[in-house]
Amino acid sequence: MQENREAVWRLFRRLCNEMGAESGEKVIKLIVEELGGLRVNIPSLHDLYRLERDRKILAMNRGTNHKEIAIIFNISVQQVRRVIRNRHFYSQNGNM
Repeated sequence: MQENREAVWRLFRRLCNEMGAESGEKVIKLIVEELGGLRVNIPSLHDLYRLERDRKILAMNRGTNHKEIAIIFNISVQQVRRVIRNRHFYSQNGNM
C-alpha cells in the first residue's frame, strides 16, 4: 500500500512540474475523486495502443477485407481475425 502512495506522490509531483502546480493539482484531485479507494490496474502504453488499433480494426471490418486491414496495420490476417473473433471483449468491458 505504501508503494501505491509513493507512486501517486511521484505522479503528483510530475504533473505539477510538467503542467504547472494548479493543473497538476486539478488532475490529481479528479483521479482521487474518481478512483480513490479502488484497486486500479493501469495498462501499459503498448496495451492502450493495441486496444485503439483493435477498435479501428473492428470499425473497418466489412467481413471481406481482412487482408486489406492486415496490410494497413502491418499485422497478419490471422491477427485481424483474432481481433474480430474477440470483439465481445470490447463490448463487455466498455472499451468500444
